Amino acid sequence: MMVTIDDETLARAVLTFCLDSADAMMYALVKGTGSAASALQLIADSGPGNHENVTAAACTSLDAAFINGVTRWGRTINARGMASFHGSLVSWQQRLASLPSKDPDALRDWFTADGTQWIIAPHHPCWPSQLNDLSLRTDWASPLCLWGKGDPKALVSCPEPVGIVGSRGVSDYGRQSAHELALRMARAGHLMVSGGALGTDAAAHWGAVKAMDEMSAALAGRTVAVFAGGLNHIGPKSNQNLFEQIESHSGALISELCPGTVPEARRFLLRNRLIAALSSTLIVAQARARSGALNTAGWANELNRNLFAVPGDITMPHNTGCNRLIQDGRATIVCSLAEIDELCHSAHRPQHVDLPDDTEHPQESTDESDDAILAAIKTCAEANGHVSADDLLDLMDKTHPGEYPVSRIMRELGSLELEGRISMRSGWIIAEQR
Repeated sequence: MMVTIDDETLARAVLTFCLDSADAMMYALVKGTGSAASALQLIADSGPGNHENVTAAACTSLDAAFINGVTRWGRTINARGMASFHGSLVSWQQRLASLPSKDPDALRDWFTADGTQWIIAPHHPCWPSQLNDLSLRTDWASPLCLWGKGDPKALVSCPEPVGIVGSRGVSDYGRQSAHELALRMARAGHLMVSGGALGTDAAAHWGAVKAMDEMSAALAGRTVAVFAGGLNHIGPKSNQNLFEQIESHSGALISELCPGTVPEARRFLLRNRLIAALSSTLIVAQARARSGALNTAGWANELNRNLFAVPGDITMPHNTGCNRLIQDGRATIVCSLAEIDELCHSAHRPQHVDLPDDTEHPQESTDESDDAILAAIKTCAEANGHVSADDLLDLMDKTHPGEYPVSRIMRELGSLELEGRISMRSGWIIAEQR
């Protein structure tokens, strides 16, 4: 999905490029100037190659803006903090000078990897506002912007998303727990958030994808995977099919880091804060005594999220982390995989947000479109004896090339199901007799 990148969003992308990772000083500077575009202009004016009067004025304005931002953030600044800010400023200026272009349109192409990724900022309707808790409840900065692939509306499809995390080296018990919890959460319309990794994360994402296959995009919750590097470095490669399925099932792949950023080990710990912040409820499905999932749980506690842990066999090291969370009173025990109402808010349909440029397809299918979909369902049923979404997509691609991408088909199947004209049973599409 294409998302318009305005000047403020582009400025936030450029400032992110200037950083090594999440940076509280840059966050304070943007808060002090009032906009990323103003902060970027001051950083550029204060760098080498400008007239000394311009540089001096920009440096004075930068100091004032930084102090103002720190104060507005509710923090204090001392001489050591100012010296650290000046050191960071030199690094930002050097990074800014290494940008591949100064032309805004060229930068838009570069930052979106030639249009294959979108970028949203806090003023965008799809921005998940719960990320702001990172700067309200911790000393860590909220992201300046988010890069993504898939549907950005997934991020605001649920008022209280559920995060499911756990170890990569998961047992069958942990994998089943994560998958079943995610499946039930998505059936109830909730957004499921995880990290796209092997083991627990993958099991949870697949659970949400399965729910959408069963129920259609209009009824099932989405899933979002959060990554620790640029989205051209997402991995592991063995999960590539999963990532494609998340995108095609109206979910999203997101990162706070621009294209080209390598997912180094330290960035996974910072990525974990985003998973915790996005989640109103975080469930640790299985974790060893030393696990990145426990780091995510720590962020959840700090952000005052609802934290749950699935207990396990005390003779198995796979379960030590979860059992310890429960023993220490940091997490509430998950007593049943079926009683999800005890873990999160009431079931609901995924929420929809209208975007200013959301003109890819009409929100409601026309009678002509309904007839085309229903005719294709009948044709598939006569040929195969059953109809799946993949069968329908293949046929529509042949009969109406380019007109019915998977997002449109899933949306219109949802509308037809709500009208009682079709039903979804175990992943099969059945036309109802009228």
